[in-house]
Amino acid sequence: MFASANPPRFSLRIDSPGGIDHGFEVLAFTGHEAISQPFCFTLELVSERTSLDLESLLGQPAFLQFAPDGSGIHGLIDRIAEGDSGTRLTHYAITLRPHLARLGHRTNQRIFQHKTVPQIIAQVLEDHHLLANAYRFELGATYPEREYCVQYGESDLHFIQRLCEEEGLHYHFEHSPTAHQLVFGDDQTVFPELKKPVVYKQDTGMAADDPVIRHFQLRLETRSSRATRRDYHFEKPRLTMEGAAQDEDYPDLEHYDYPGGFTHRDRGTHLAKRALERHRHDYRLGEGQSDQPLLVSGHFLQLSEHPNQGWNDLWLLTEVRHEGRQPQVLEESSPPGKGDGDVHQGYRNTFLVTPGKVPYRPSLRHPKPRIFGSQTAVVTGPKDQEIHCDKHGRVKVQFHWDREGQGDDGSSCWLRVASSWAGHRYGGMVIPRVGMEVLVSFLEGDPDRPLISGCLYHTEHVPPYDLPAHQTRSVFKTLSSPGGEGSNELRIEDRAGQEQIYVHAQRDWEQHIRHDQTINVGHERYDRVAANSYSEFKAEEHRTVDGDRLTEVKMNDHLTVGATQHIKAGDGLLAEAGQEVHLKAGDTVVLEAGLEITFSAGGSFIKIDASGVTVNGPQIKLNSGGKPTVGTPVIPLLPGLLKQLDDTSPGQLLMQRLSGPGPIVELCQKPKGGTPADCPLADCGCRKALQPGGEQ
Repeated sequence: MFASANPPRFSLRIDSPGGIDHGFEVLAFTGHEAISQPFCFTLELVSERTSLDLESLLGQPAFLQFAPDGSGIHGLIDRIAEGDSGTRLTHYAITLRPHLARLGHRTNQRIFQHKTVPQIIAQVLEDHHLLANAYRFELGATYPEREYCVQYGESDLHFIQRLCEEEGLHYHFEHSPTAHQLVFGDDQTVFPELKKPVVYKQDTGMAADDPVIRHFQLRLETRSSRATRRDYHFEKPRLTMEGAAQDEDYPDLEHYDYPGGFTHRDRGTHLAKRALERHRHDYRLGEGQSDQPLLVSGHFLQLSEHPNQGWNDLWLLTEVRHEGRQPQVLEESSPPGKGDGDVHQGYRNTFLVTPGKVPYRPSLRHPKPRIFGSQTAVVTGPKDQEIHCDKHGRVKVQFHWDREGQGDDGSSCWLRVASSWAGHRYGGMVIPRVGMEVLVSFLEGDPDRPLISGCLYHTEHVPPYDLPAHQTRSVFKTLSSPGGEGSNELRIEDRAGQEQIYVHAQRDWEQHIRHDQTINVGHERYDRVAANSYSEFKAEEHRTVDGDRLTEVKMNDHLTVGATQHIKAGDGLLAEAGQEVHLKAGDTVVLEAGLEITFSAGGSFIKIDASGVTVNGPQIKLNSGGKPTVGTPVIPLLPGLLKQLDDTSPGQLLMQRLSGPGPIVELCQKPKGGTPADCPLADCGCRKALQPGGEQ
């Protein structure tokens, strides 16, 4: 019930343009304010003026004074309405809210990178022209940068409140007749204390000389007593990242959550502690009623003179509901009410409090938006790069909804790229390139945790072959970079009767087979080498040709045999030289024929057969001069060396160097800031290299 012994006087002051006096008198008001919530006061007003310019009043700052010391609530006119008009007075209704409430009318999708939560909040506030004098941070802890933080389909107000709840930050308002200030904090020291204690006086229906608390009760409610947070980070895959906090109260009721949103254990412990404080801040909750208009949320209340001495303590006002009415502004007798007549006049409130020593943490009332399913984005990077990735193969993207991104290497965080297979130094690796459209999914639907699950074609990036004409082809085709003037390709054609596997290497193609290779060609095989062809066989080479072997050497043919060469022809062995045939043996040359040997030159011949030896020529000389003809010497060229295949595994070359017989070279020991000339080593390699003619 309203107390009538000391009826308050309520007034409203509007800082309207031109200082126009609207003649508003406060008939009644109700208001609600709470920590970490924008306040809202609804006023019933009367004025002798009609047809006011309501639009000029909307958004104007106003101050509702309802306490004897002149204090009250400062806010902006968020809503105004004109009602019925009587003989002299017109009724109006006004709603006051803080500047912060305006943030609820703008939704956005944007990305913040490498900023702390206070920095993100400050940026959003300043976007709404809330400058440094309109808000302040009083934080006891240091908050880490968030590498990537997304506001997705949320109002700016929802976004700020969600960030505060995630970090365990709270806010309240401090009012003056000319302004209200938004105050962010993370501990109890930020809350001011009311000027004087408030007396408890049980409601007896009698009026008190001073405002008092007439009802007060305390309730206890079961809450979680332990909080555990766990997360995973791909750069620490074997590390169990977990943080926990526990209260001494029993039973042991754990609140467990994954993912916890952290990458370091100490951060996980911090978040677990904040979560436990959030669960337990209202374990003890006081509820009261009073007619003390000085009660404001976000302030400490000192309760006094309560018969339960344990309750005469410092309490934090977490929520206050105000109500006031002064019908005397109507300047006519008030109609009798239902029940006691004093329900139509005065001020009262109801409030909630928690123990002053218990840290206040806002509840999770503003859930993080979830993106279920996938989105598409475009891979980005520096303007002069066609491929942009980090050591993990991650890339950056430009989301289609991101209006602030510039489509460069700063448009997003690094996104991991899903692979069909991924192991330690084995698996698949295909890096999406700048300009490609990719399919992005989100772990747990979290906008802050995107990853790439695939790539997509579109009108400008079309498949390698026309479709549906080549719908039976499966293709993996790359593009040379930089420049894009060539490609490598693996193509599989499955069209019946035209089945084919096609491989194209734009430059080099190396095969490394550590054991056997078997090639079985069912029909014909064609090999064409534009330059040289080199083959090396460490053991034997076996070739079998069931039909004819036709070989044409258009220049010279060199054959070097380290031991013995055997040639066996089943029928005939025919050789023809345009100029010369030279056979040379170190010891013996044996020509053997079953029936006949004939040597023929210049019209003369020697014939050996079963009948004897026949020598025929114009003149036959025996030991009568002459000399043998010297043949062209045999100088065969050796085959060129094969190109060494790159078959070394990472670190193998280093281990070979370390295990080799090379000398150990001592490092230069020049002092800091000195030169090699100051090195104490007698055989300093650096000093030698600097001397004329020294080793380079």
